Amino acid sequence: MKFKYSILNVPATLFIIGCLIYTAINYKKLSYEEGWGVVNMIGLCGLGLLLLIVDLIIQNVFKKNRAVLITIEVIVLIVAVASLFIKI
Repeated sequence: MKFKYSILNVPATLFIIGCLIYTAINYKKLSYEEGWGVVNMIGLCGLGLLLLIVDLIIQNVFKKNRAVLITIEVIVLIVAVASLFIKI
């Protein structure tokens, strides 16, 4: 399948790059004590990778571009609404 940019894979890629840059810059602070900050950043990179895999599966399942966009927009909307209710 030919690679296509979508609403989900561009932000997921930027998210992974941002996590890696943040980890590189703040490695000393993240690895302090037992290093759970580094583990958390690896988990966040895994979340970004999961989003890329979901996007790839959606693009392979739906052959029409319109169906892909609608499905991805619904996923992004669900994640955005869910993020409003998560207290960090």
